[in-house]
Amino acid sequence: MTSKALVVSGLALAAFAGLGGWLATQPDGAATLSGGLKTLGLGPEAAIAEAVPAAKDKKPPLRSVRVVRPEAAAGTSTLTLAGRTAPKEQALVSSRASGVVAERKVDIGDHVKEGDVLVVIEAPEIEQELLRARASVDQMKARLELARATLDRAESLVGKGHVSEQTVDERRATKMGADADLAAALAEVKRLEEVKSFQTIRAPFEGIVVARQVERGDKVSADSSQQGGYLLRIADLADLRIEIDVPQSYSLQVVPGVEAKVSFAEIPDQALKARVARSSGLVDQTSSTMRAELLMPNPGNRIPAGLSGQVTLEVGTADGTVTIPTNTLITREGRQMVATVDEQDRVRLKPVTVARDLGERVVIPTGLTVNDRVIVSPNALLRAGDQVEILTPTAKAGDGKK
Repeated sequence: MTSKALVVSGLALAAFAGLGGWLATQPDGAATLSGGLKTLGLGPEAAIAEAVPAAKDKKPPLRSVRVVRPEAAAGTSTLTLAGRTAPKEQALVSSRASGVVAERKVDIGDHVKEGDVLVVIEAPEIEQELLRARASVDQMKARLELARATLDRAESLVGKGHVSEQTVDERRATKMGADADLAAALAEVKRLEEVKSFQTIRAPFEGIVVARQVERGDKVSADSSQQGGYLLRIADLADLRIEIDVPQSYSLQVVPGVEAKVSFAEIPDQALKARVARSSGLVDQTSSTMRAELLMPNPGNRIPAGLSGQVTLEVGTADGTVTIPTNTLITREGRQMVATVDEQDRVRLKPVTVARDLGERVVIPTGLTVNDRVIVSPNALLRAGDQVEILTPTAKAGDGKK
């Protein structure tokens, strides 16, 4: 090859090498570059050598994400919780006297009024002790009368010199001792009368006998540690308490006076009215819930205590509460979070607490505002601080815009 031909070939190769860098970045550029090299009689290695510098200078593409704005929650929300009925008032009736059950006048399911006799206990030794105590009172009264008469006589004679002052003082002391002995005897009689009254067990309030652990002839003891712990269990079922555990996020909204509806699977298509009566005021650290109680009328004792149901309350929504799609939630390091995009289009991870699951959306009480940009279905490879490109929601398919 002549020197002129060599110069022409060199110039052509240099021009094509410059063009090769541009073609490598274009669609089908590699095929065009390969065809040109073949025309010049060169292999693909030359194209690679020329295209490598351009590939090194090119930055990796940004990860594209879709974002949504949180929506402000409605002014009120419906809160549905599991609840269990309990008697408005109940008592475990025990014995305060030891003896043998002579009569049991009631049984399970019986309706009793306050003061009705439930059980009669027989204790003959108490009767004997009471008789002896009353006899002791009569003795103390006789001694007191004698001491009083002796004192009166001594006081009338002391002025005449027939009785010394010391004798009068001794008789006065004897009279005071007799007074004290009589008071002690009367107190013992009162104590035994109280013990005897314990032999008749009465209903503390109006209610239903819901449990029985005694039969006629059983021996009972005044010791509270006796087996079984009680004889009868009385419950007031005219009104029922409904116990619920309120999530921490709603603990400030569920207050006394809030109305609720209660439904039971056993009586479908019928909701009963109830009202929040009290709350514990303490959020349990283990369950993050607060115990509250509702009162529900129970005419005719229709609903039994211990029945489980669903309690629905209309509660106000706290300021700042928002809702977001369920597919925006992620779990990192055992905590629920959302990935947001800041003003510099960088990823920021925010921990959140889900107050309620609405199905397609969840309620977030704190941590997000309506101005945040939350990433939808975030990629598991996203990390805090990553630069991202936000896809424009209004872009049409095929327009080549993002």
